[in-house]
Amino acid sequence: MALEKSKFNQIPKTFKLPKFKHRKFIIIGGLAALVLISVMISNALPLSAKVFTLQPKDFTKGFTEEGEIIAAQEWSVFNPVEGELKSLNVENGVEVKKGQVLFEINTRDLTYQLEVLKAQFLSLEGQRLQSYKSSNDAQVALQNLRIQQAEKDAQTAELNLTRMKALYDAGSIPLVQFEEAQTSSEKAKNSLEQQKEGLKLIYEQSKAPQGTEMYYNNQKKALQAQIDQLENKISKAKVITLQDGFVKDLTLKVGNVIPQGQQILTVFTNDGYKLESYILASDALDIKLGSPVQVIQGTSTGNNYLTGKVEAVDPSAVERISPLGLKENRVKVTILLTEPSPVVVLGSSVDVKFTTLEVSHKLLIPKTALFPYQEGEAVWMMQEGKAKIQSVKKGLENDSQVIIEQGLSDGDIILQDPNLTGLKEGKRLKALVLY
Repeated sequence: MALEKSKFNQIPKTFKLPKFKHRKFIIIGGLAALVLISVMISNALPLSAKVFTLQPKDFTKGFTEEGEIIAAQEWSVFNPVEGELKSLNVENGVEVKKGQVLFEINTRDLTYQLEVLKAQFLSLEGQRLQSYKSSNDAQVALQNLRIQQAEKDAQTAELNLTRMKALYDAGSIPLVQFEEAQTSSEKAKNSLEQQKEGLKLIYEQSKAPQGTEMYYNNQKKALQAQIDQLENKISKAKVITLQDGFVKDLTLKVGNVIPQGQQILTVFTNDGYKLESYILASDALDIKLGSPVQVIQGTSTGNNYLTGKVEAVDPSAVERISPLGLKENRVKVTILLTEPSPVVVLGSSVDVKFTTLEVSHKLLIPKTALFPYQEGEAVWMMQEGKAKIQSVKKGLENDSQVIIEQGLSDGDIILQDPNLTGLKEGKRLKALVLY
């Protein structure tokens, strides 16, 4: 009886198995139908796409470099006399008036030298009044010492002239300072020749006493030239400003010993501002005098946009180190700001956008709208509410835009993203207008 119940219990199980498989097939089939319906509905729905309407615009091409703000008018002030900085009457940022004393160089040593020369001049006059005597060893020795001193003075003047020439060639000093160095060097050479001639006269005095007067005259001229030179230096020890303005670039302190020709400070006016920008030599040929530029000044609240024009382009390049540490040949371009911002900080950095090419009334699209197509390039466009591939021929391009020469017309609707998921030819589109 137990065996019969067991068999009886097994009979329903053998009949339930086919019912379970049938139910599984029904579920899978239903899911497949739902997916198919979903796909059909999805294909039937339009695809949302960002589009823009093509219109002629002006095309510009250029590049951006960093620039530094400087004063439109400024004058460098150089040290006219070698020596210790005795007094300094200004500091960075202060306003100065024309004729105001900026600083003074200590002339103590120069004054001592001047007194010695004047004493020698008087002594020489006393010697002249004495009876002419034959030359002796003491006179020769004294004259040789004078020649040695004159040689040292000539060498010092020549070295100073060489240094001043280098500064003048670099544009660091005015012509008048270079000419003064030339004059000092010539005077020192003349003095040396006069001392040598004096030695000859000493030897000739015993043979020709009448040459003694000439000797003393030449000696007096040599001394007077040195006296004039020292007095000229002492007169320049106090340096005054030649125009109204403000002081900057001052780094020295009282007590510093400063060589002749070194820049001490700069005086600038508040009557406008300029920029200095160094551009690649390969770009310099595209920059023309008077060309407009856009200046972008970053601030904590956003960017200020200023305008300027190219005032000067240096004729030669200089080697500069890029932020990446690379050596580059760059050309300095000076730009005059035509619309300065209310607050401009001298020495601050700005971005300068140069324009090298302008073409008007062209069909422009973003570079990102293009994609490779049949050995060329194409865009997706919206035509009668559906997606269509349109082959194009492009022209000039800049960093973000490209000119379309063939394939598109004014008023065509272009898709912004050519890689939109689900995009294919004939697909219905729902336009999200950009511009």
